[in-house]
Amino acid sequence: MKKRNIFKHLFLFCLLAMTVALSNPTGHTTVSAASKASYKIINKKTTKRNNKLTARYLYQLPQLKGKSAAVKKINRSLKADYKATLSSKASLFDALKNSPYSYYSGEYFYITKCKVTYNKKGYVCFKFTCDWMAGGVHNGWEYGLTYRLKDGKKLEIQDVVSGDDYTIKQKIASAYSQKVSSAGYSPIMQKDCSEFQFYIKSANKVVVCFGPYQPMGGNGHTSVTIKGKLK
Repeated sequence: MKKRNIFKHLFLFCLLAMTVALSNPTGHTTVSAASKASYKIINKKTTKRNNKLTARYLYQLPQLKGKSAAVKKINRSLKADYKATLSSKASLFDALKNSPYSYYSGEYFYITKCKVTYNKKGYVCFKFTCDWMAGGVHNGWEYGLTYRLKDGKKLEIQDVVSGDDYTIKQKIASAYSQKVSSAGYSPIMQKDCSEFQFYIKSANKVVVCFGPYQPMGGNGHTSVTIKGKLK
């Protein structure tokens, strides 16, 4: 009787093992994409002084935690954005070195601050707020970097707003005309959709950013909010 029970349990174990092997022939563990990202923000900063004049550079670099291919892809993209600021960083400190105002107290700066505005349902969006001043006109602007956690894809405006390219540009141009000036309608319609900077405020709110120079040529940051399509 005991021998029969042993054979019965052995048979059930083998049957279970065979079922698992057939359902996962590669032997790899399947993990569903995360619905929310875990991240850290690294302060890349340098400060220099020329007599009484100071120049300060700060870039807040977000990096996702994890070792998946999608996480590595997103982190590479975020690092590329940081590296793109390094030439402007060099220009900032050149301006400090050559400034005729070094004997006056003051500060030059290039500051890029980051915060997460959306992190759910398989997407993460980083909003960057920038300020630049190196002895001339102060420039301020915003932009966003949005990613799909499933595969690390960097999203463009067509991925988060419904409609074809022409319809999307119409939505942006109309919102800009109502909020700022109708003079911006034509320049916006002449843009390519890939040129629009934006960040996700909520699943159905996309903030399109302009600046430091507006579509009709004026200086100063402006943004408009249009309806998004993320579910």
